[in-house]
Amino acid sequence: MFKQVALILVLLISFQFGSGQDYFRIKADFSVKVKKSDGKMNLTMGKVYYDKNFKELIYDITFPQAEKWIIADTSLVIFRKDTLSERSTIPSINEFTVFHLSLNSNLNDFGLKNSVYKISKVEKKDSLVLSYWKIPKQASKLLDFVVVAKKENRLESVVMFGDKATILSRQFFRNYVAIGSFEFPGQIVQIIYDKDGKENYQVTEFRNVKVNDLENPGLYHFTFNTTKK
Repeated sequence: MFKQVALILVLLISFQFGSGQDYFRIKADFSVKVKKSDGKMNLTMGKVYYDKNFKELIYDITFPQAEKWIIADTSLVIFRKDTLSERSTIPSINEFTVFHLSLNSNLNDFGLKNSVYKISKVEKKDSLVLSYWKIPKQASKLLDFVVVAKKENRLESVVMFGDKATILSRQFFRNYVAIGSFEFPGQIVQIIYDKDGKENYQVTEFRNVKVNDLENPGLYHFTFNTTKK
């Protein structure tokens, strides 16, 4: 279960956007379809809630079974039938997710501008503007550089490269939803390459996106006893 959760979280980390209005809360229906290189497939569906002030990422899963996943600070906890089922320590990621960065008007450079990455080159290719971001060697043993593609200042794709310019993953951002000046990708397609170069696909779709929901604050903050029964 933890590997499945982690795969979904990897996809949702690191993005940016632009907006003048203060957006602080987002909710949406979501589905995640995964097809692994060995042919195995799985589907996860539910609702997601995030308030940048609480900094708690809450997944209310309806399929394949009813669960709640809560990511807060460095903890991932999973509840089934209001009972704590699993608890794991993970890196603090909420401020680097698509939800947090889009609410903070920081989606179009994939969150790299305020990271340890340094831009090394910018070029135009047809209708796309490509920016190349280099990571210091002491910061990562896996990643070498990242190429971000934008079209009309909107994030289109991200390609991550490892040693010897080996492609580690590709991500594509499609079907943007506009709510006032707020924009959010309705579909994110990610291709992750394993050590043998085989492709693993993950497609995340968001529907019924709503921002600044003032009627249901309890959905964005989860109070629980972390004692596992």
